[in-house]
Amino acid sequence: MPPQSCDSSVHRAWHERRTMMPGEKTSTREESRHVNSVQNMLDILDCFDFRHTELSLTSLSERTGIAKSRLTKLCNTLLHSRYLSRNGDSLKFRLGPQMMVLGRLAEKTSGLEQISRPAVRKLAEETSETAALFVTQGTRRLCLVREDGDFPIRYVNAEGDILDLYRGAAAMVLLAYMDEEKRDQILKTLERDPDTLLSPSWMELHEQELATIRRRGYAVGLGTVLPDVASIAAPIFDYSGVCRAAIAVVGPLARFSPERREVLSCQVLQTANGMSRVLGFEPEPPTEDAEAAD
Repeated sequence: MPPQSCDSSVHRAWHERRTMMPGEKTSTREESRHVNSVQNMLDILDCFDFRHTELSLTSLSERTGIAKSRLTKLCNTLLHSRYLSRNGDSLKFRLGPQMMVLGRLAEKTSGLEQISRPAVRKLAEETSETAALFVTQGTRRLCLVREDGDFPIRYVNAEGDILDLYRGAAAMVLLAYMDEEKRDQILKTLERDPDTLLSPSWMELHEQELATIRRRGYAVGLGTVLPDVASIAAPIFDYSGVCRAAIAVVGPLARFSPERREVLSCQVLQTANGMSRVLGFEPEPPTEDAEAAD
């Protein structure tokens, strides 16, 4: 059904397009005006984030550069279509229920495995090392996606493999950015596990390492899973700032010289940040550049 109100240029454009005769075309100027209106409305929606959940007309005008008179018409269109709503007390604008519907649909149809595979494959191609995506599963981690690099000698683990959550760069990243209460529960479980027998001294060093990873933004594992294997991993966050996964490059320790580790860490971070943006999160720069080896 068409919109009930045609007060805005966008609604008029919609109506005009619906009533055109077959083969009829709008002028270039009209098309440009319609496109600009759509772009303006997208700019309005882009003003909102977790720090700015409600904005006044003045704030929206300052952020978008759109004159208040035109902005009022565009916001009315978005209000009518339920892409915006208003706070009844302050009359500030906020995202409307239709945005929630679309967000849930996007989340449902954009599984982590589906959206991450191209990025993991590209990282493997750029580094020539095995690249993999890991997620937490109970007190362990699951290899969700894996792509091989070009080197004939490589670290082998398969998609679906369940690995330790207390050693390796990807494991350290998942623990470092995990909810503190959940992390404490997992570490206490591992501490009691006869297969791990994590000592109090190990636990203390572990906490220091996790703090370093959070400051630096990535983890380096040298011989922590297997003596001759190295890995570098970084976190992937969703729109709410929760770490959903860790992406890593893994290979023989001999290929991970200090100089190459610096290059690889940048590549891994860039890939992780790009995937976080796809999930709706804008990464902040790390607070520490120094590298600490395991």
